Amino acid sequence: MDERRNRPEYDSSPKKWRYNFSKSLFTFWKNVKMYGDKNDRITEEITFFKQVLEFFFAEKDEVSILFDGIDIKIDKVRIRGQRQDDKYFEDIYDLFLSLCMSGITFRKGVTDEEILTLLAVIGKYPIGREPKVAAYERVKGDLPPLQHIEIYPYDPEESGNLPIYTPEQSVRGIYCSLAEGYKDYCKMVDAAESIPLRMIERRVQDLISIVSNAKKIETIEFIMFLASIPSSYGSSENAFAVACVFWSVLIAKKLKVDLQTTKRIAISAYLQYFSADKEKGYTALSRMDDFNYDRIESALNVSSRITDFSEKALQLDVSASSGTLSGEILKVVSYFSAVTRKWPEKSQFCKCPLMTRPQALRSIIRNSANDAFKKEIVEAFISITGIYPIGSILKLSDGNICVVVKRFKNFFDQSNVLVLDKELSVKERQTVNAENLLDIPDAAGIVLPERTTVEILSTFLDERKMLDDQSE
Repeated sequence: MDERRNRPEYDSSPKKWRYNFSKSLFTFWKNVKMYGDKNDRITEEITFFKQVLEFFFAEKDEVSILFDGIDIKIDKVRIRGQRQDDKYFEDIYDLFLSLCMSGITFRKGVTDEEILTLLAVIGKYPIGREPKVAAYERVKGDLPPLQHIEIYPYDPEESGNLPIYTPEQSVRGIYCSLAEGYKDYCKMVDAAESIPLRMIERRVQDLISIVSNAKKIETIEFIMFLASIPSSYGSSENAFAVACVFWSVLIAKKLKVDLQTTKRIAISAYLQYFSADKEKGYTALSRMDDFNYDRIESALNVSSRITDFSEKALQLDVSASSGTLSGEILKVVSYFSAVTRKWPEKSQFCKCPLMTRPQALRSIIRNSANDAFKKEIVEAFISITGIYPIGSILKLSDGNICVVVKRFKNFFDQSNVLVLDKELSVKERQTVNAENLLDIPDAAGIVLPERTTVEILSTFLDERKMLDDQSE
């Protein structure tokens, strides 16, 4: 660990900067508490703290330090003291607990004056282990409005009661967690730093449990819609990685693959494109503390992948996977997920042909005849997606544009679509026959407005509530 801290690439490691954030906030607060906000060290402290914030602001508009009653986290990533100079963690714990605060968020554009005001206010109160709800109210009352800083209360009486989530809410949480953390994990790989694989494994395990225990097709359709979203947290790579995880779990479940193998497939799907350098991806996995069979196969899949999704590559390079079941499933899901989204110009996927979802299905079927894809995996995939995968933008017989939100099993099936207006907003819901739908080649890569995606998600959630009411 100490050796990696001394490497030049560790300077850009998110893990290093999360530690910098927690330590800088603590020392800054302690100086203000002991000497006031006008001592000689304030300029030095605030300069470094602003430098830490700028590291996170380079890719996001805000950064938070959070306390859940047990752990301290930076943007939901748990950190803990591991070195001799990390003893300040206990003091941060005491600070949040005694002031009954669950978090502080700093937003891009925060000023020196705002930071100093916050630290001066929280520095007025004594620190101890016993939570005092009234302390948070006093802090909130003493704190003037700050445009770029927000604090949150912590309720010690409610901290032990975990909320009960519906399957859809749980899936959404898994999606957000994997998508939000993806870029940080990529940085860890490039910085030759061990990635927190156990966190990824937990999310994958939760997803597998939800898919295995799903009692309604609507839950699976919701998962497929999330997998169709082209970008998440401002990144196509984030959405691509999570889509591959979701599709791989659905296919493995359809093929009745055992739990441990399904887990390996999903982890491989998430890690496959962590780094443009395949060897770095393999090395990142092989440095794990528990280098068991699951991780060996994941590492092999990471080091063996399709890098150019062209028809020529598919026809000639029939051994583009490691030859394992994991690798064969990854070929299908990564191809489908890559060719159906428009990549940024500098992306490593920018050479792949852009297709609509129905076009991509036809391409997969056609190339399975060349053994580029395994027939049984292709059949399982199509039985899940139907003939018009959820998220497909199609044309109705009356000329209107629609987006598919429920599965069409075959060309004789009847199912639901959402009709869109000229601004691509949701106009109405219709039940239509598959034979009255037409693929639109020019719709390949179209990104629906954010408001429309939110509307579609709302229709999914509204439908769940309606179904629950009916079952009662």
